Amino acid sequence: MSLEELFLEADRIGNKYLDSEELSESQQQLAQEVAEIGELIDQQFPDTEIEIIDYSQKTQQKKRNQKNYRTTKL
Repeated sequence: MSLEELFLEADRIGNKYLDSEELSESQQQLAQEVAEIGELIDQQFPDTEIEIIDYSQKTQQKKRNQKNYRTTKL
């Protein structure tokens, strides 16, 4: 069993002993913490560059220095 599977199993077992109100509160708290972590990541690593990929024009293929050989079955 992987570590991830162990954590998921422990979470499932822990949720079994919570009532619906406690479970909802726990999920809201987790969502809030994840959002706060996301905001901190965005502050520390701002995405200031816009990347555009243009697929409309084909680039010229450069010739390879290596010879191409075709094999056939006899």
